[in-house]
Amino acid sequence: MDVALREHLEKALTKYTSEEYFKDLVSAKDEYFAMAGKVLEEDDDFENRMSSFNLWYLMQRRANEKSSTYIETYVKENELEEDVGNALVGANHSLFEYSGTNFRKKHVIKDILHDRKIYLEKDYIMPSIVKDDIFIGRTLDFKEKSFLLDGITVVPGDVRSVLVKESKKVRKLQDLKRDFQFLMQIEAFKTKWRRYGHIDAKKIFQFRI
Repeated sequence: MDVALREHLEKALTKYTSEEYFKDLVSAKDEYFAMAGKVLEEDDDFENRMSSFNLWYLMQRRANEKSSTYIETYVKENELEEDVGNALVGANHSLFEYSGTNFRKKHVIKDILHDRKIYLEKDYIMPSIVKDDIFIGRTLDFKEKSFLLDGITVVPGDVRSVLVKESKKVRKLQDLKRDFQFLMQIEAFKTKWRRYGHIDAKKIFQFRI
């Protein structure tokens, strides 16, 4: 990721997870994992799921509809340059599929929920995913480049067709709140699937919209 963006994300996260914000952080964890399902330290994706929580806490959580997110407050208080601020507050939270590299050696990820392709630089160090993996994550756009943030949740490939079908339904609603609810529902299904791995994923990933 761009050095400036990473530094600002780290500074913001350090500030808003400090002792001053401890009570709010604890409350946020309860809120988030009530939606996503409880994650255990022994889970092999524990670090990724916690990173996903941190990004939600920083970039998406609001105390109420009129309040700012912590990253919005950080951008305003630090008077960041417009392009940097826009990148930080404009994170794209979505369901993706990694398509491998194209002829220019750039990494290609398909934004399934928003029906578009995103290209990452050829020297971009990808997280532990392989071609055709489907995952929930966040991207940032800055200076005509896209970056995939830490904190991804890989979901079973067996349910790809179900997720694509449901994504189309949600996309038609053109509602960011509904997008988020859909993504958190997938997170919850993934958590449940981990706990009941002997059950066919298709029996768990059943949406009722």
